[in-house]
Amino acid sequence: MDDNPIDHMITAYVLKTYYQLWDVIVMESAVSALSYLDSCKENVNDLPVLIILDLDMPELNGIGFLEKFALYTKEFKEACKIVVLTGSEIIADLEWMKADPHVFELISKPLNKNALAGAIKIAP
Repeated sequence: MDDNPIDHMITAYVLKTYYQLWDVIVMESAVSALSYLDSCKENVNDLPVLIILDLDMPELNGIGFLEKFALYTKEFKEACKIVVLTGSEIIADLEWMKADPHVFELISKPLNKNALAGAIKIAP
């Protein structure tokens, strides 16, 4: 999820072109992404296997998203791998993200074709 349409296009392009992931759902805010995840509570098989999270978003930032994500069940959290994609250089925020147990990887923007290789391999 990201609030920048250019980043949406780059991420979708990389996922489709280099990883053949065609079922890409774009959320423009953490709030809408959490609503979507809430709609999947009854069936974890409907959850996305990979969430690409921007750190800096309006309404609720990436840290706020992760705080709410932590409240889901263990089974729910294990079904989704989270990669944080950010252009932030705020050391405290980056360290917080690296320390979060639900963040699989922290990647700097712009996304490149090799950046998600580890995350895609582990996605169920």
